[in-house]
Amino acid sequence: MNPVFPLSDVTLRRVDAPRRVANPLYADSFWQMNQQAFAMVVEGVGAFYACNGNEVEYAPEAGASRASVELYLNGSVYGAILHQRGILPLHGSSFTEQGRTVMLCGESGAGKSSLTAAFCLDGAEFLTDDVTPLVFENGQPHILPLSDRIKLWRDCLAQLERDEQGLVPIWEGESKYYFPMEKGAQQSRPLQQVFVIGVSEEGSLSHTPLDGIEAFTALRNEIYRWEYLPAMPESEKRYLQQLLEITKQVSITKITRPKNIGVLEMKQKLKHLILGF
Repeated sequence: MNPVFPLSDVTLRRVDAPRRVANPLYADSFWQMNQQAFAMVVEGVGAFYACNGNEVEYAPEAGASRASVELYLNGSVYGAILHQRGILPLHGSSFTEQGRTVMLCGESGAGKSSLTAAFCLDGAEFLTDDVTPLVFENGQPHILPLSDRIKLWRDCLAQLERDEQGLVPIWEGESKYYFPMEKGAQQSRPLQQVFVIGVSEEGSLSHTPLDGIEAFTALRNEIYRWEYLPAMPESEKRYLQQLLEITKQVSITKITRPKNIGVLEMKQKLKHLILGF
């Protein structure tokens, strides 16, 4: 088993038993953590440990699939490494459309990945899926383009006229797959627009610009693995300052979409909002 990890400069080691966190600021039966170390045990999958923003250990349980191990390495463990580095991770997918760098946020099922795939299969530059790392360069928020694949459900693949044949499921028995994306950007991209997508059972598409405390709260709710922050006070303080700065520089819009709208129709409506026509 040679799982994939998004950061090439992280030492990734398979071990018999990962280390535990010394002096955790938070601990339960699932997680242990402090500012520089993180440990997690997932029943049926394995045990994981990350420290100092550059080391990861993992010990798969007997019979655990590579896909299940990668799911946690590329999710909770990846989030811990970013937090340890002081890199703000937001729960969103991102792309650049005609010079505009956009991040789509929202709860699971909002359409972040499917819309990002729809744009990128139609010429946009793919940046990230699900977890979007943000850094500040010359005082401006930038996205680090660290993803090279995107997670898509079978029905989304069908709408995008893509075949699931040969794709790797993210979890055995599920109809959600890793879809490889052409990795265009090598350098960071300045973030210009954020859309926070919600879903309604009925009604038409609506959009509302956010600013001030509403914009700040919307972004605060999108911090990836925000539940780590009580054990990482240094990161939390830095992030709050960064979120305030993002609200001053970036266009933030709340979108509510009908549940039954198709991916391609929603992509066209969103494109009008991005490009302003």
